[in-house]
Amino acid sequence: MHAKKKPNRPRKVAGVAANPAAVDEVLFSLAFHNSPAMQSLVRASDGVIVQVNDIFLQKMSRKRENVVGKTPLEIGSWVEPEKLLTYRQRLESEGSVQGYEALLRGADGRIITALLSTFAVDIGGVRHYLSAGVDITARKEAEAKLLESERRLRESEALFSTAFRACPVLMNIARLPEGGYVEVNEEFVRWIGKPRSEIIGHTWPEFAQWEDATEQTAFFTELEHARSVRNVECRLRLFDGRKSVVLVSADMIEINREPHILGFAIDITERKRAEAELQNALAKERELGQLKSDFVSLVSHEFRTPLEIIMSSADNLERYHDRLAPDKRRQLLQTIHKSVRRMSGMMEEVLVLGRVEAGKTEFRPSEFELNAFCKRVGDEIQTATSNRCPVKVEARRISRTAFGDENLLRHILTNLLSNAVKYSPEGAPVTLRVARQGTNAVLSVIDKGCGIPKADQDRLFQAFHRGANVRHVPGTGLGLVIVKRCLELHGGEISCKSADGAGTTFSVTLPLYPKSQDAHPNRRR
Repeated sequence: MHAKKKPNRPRKVAGVAANPAAVDEVLFSLAFHNSPAMQSLVRASDGVIVQVNDIFLQKMSRKRENVVGKTPLEIGSWVEPEKLLTYRQRLESEGSVQGYEALLRGADGRIITALLSTFAVDIGGVRHYLSAGVDITARKEAEAKLLESERRLRESEALFSTAFRACPVLMNIARLPEGGYVEVNEEFVRWIGKPRSEIIGHTWPEFAQWEDATEQTAFFTELEHARSVRNVECRLRLFDGRKSVVLVSADMIEINREPHILGFAIDITERKRAEAELQNALAKERELGQLKSDFVSLVSHEFRTPLEIIMSSADNLERYHDRLAPDKRRQLLQTIHKSVRRMSGMMEEVLVLGRVEAGKTEFRPSEFELNAFCKRVGDEIQTATSNRCPVKVEARRISRTAFGDENLLRHILTNLLSNAVKYSPEGAPVTLRVARQGTNAVLSVIDKGCGIPKADQDRLFQAFHRGANVRHVPGTGLGLVIVKRCLELHGGEISCKSADGAGTTFSVTLPLYPKSQDAHPNRRR
């Protein structure tokens, strides 16, 4: 059995209607009028205000005579009158209402939020409602601001989360001091190349290492000092061997009062590669421009002398043919032939280099006798240079049959032997030494000429470059370039030993003795 709940009964106030002790009346009056809360006494039957305290008048900006004897509706104190009706209905049915929030309007129009508590009391046998109200306007405003701040914070967090995940920049948040990742975005996951679950909780060194440890130290030192770092270029080696260049920015932040790093990075590897390619292209363009300039200079300088000789000799023959002795006419004709051959040789060098550079020269190997070939080329050079220097061919342990491209080999030996004769004193021997080393043939051209200064040896295979000690000797500066390109097509190598005034030895290594002819597929440049 449950005890029957006693209904709320009106409270009797001693000394007001029942002639109580004077002390009780004084105590009630003091409590009512000196309460820090808004106090009011309303007759239940008609809702007329019987009494209010000074705090009520102060909060409502009203005078006592304008309040007492009137109802709340008549003085317009309730901003929402329909709620006053609801409030009265609850009082009548329950006998009391506690903690009811109401909007009250003062005489000056100012609206406050009051927290009301009302109890039914009997005074002289008449039911009244005793109300106490506390002004909670400031608290409600603070709560509203807090709610708005929380709403904005949630919106900001949602916006940040969306931007963080969708951002095309590499983004991550790492906890200090251990550096474990607490959040990474999708672009970071894609760049690392591991599932997100295998990244969160792990540290940066597990995925990438700085190539330069001093750069890493400088980065984190600046971050610790300034709490922010912007656009630092970092070279990294990732866990799978990839190399990347990234542009990194970072900020020190706090999450739940713990220090973290918010990092941003852009992978600029491709951009750096493109910049390098552009620089190379610009360098090649400048080189090409210089080559064109050098070629024009070559044509204007090297061709002028033989052309002048031809013109002068032709003029002499035309004007004085009948008066010239036969030997003199023969000498002039030989001079013309020699100048024509010189010009023809220079043009041939330019044309050969052009064909090689344009990829129009093919590697076409076939069987041939290397010893006989070398002797034949040596004889041709000696004849072409009017026996200026004897050309000796020395063959050591040479197999009868070799396998290679005679055309490319002819360009190689012709240029090396021609240079050796050109830059040697008249009558000094030039030697072509041929030897075999495994599957390779080694061809060495040895002269006792002026040699090559050390300062020029790094530029031997640069087009149009000529040594400082031979610029007085006619030449194009293309011979060794042709040799180098032909060797590349043939899969060979070249080395040089020389000193200024002490002669020169060029050694060419060529794979002329393969184990199988199938080892020589056609090469093309």
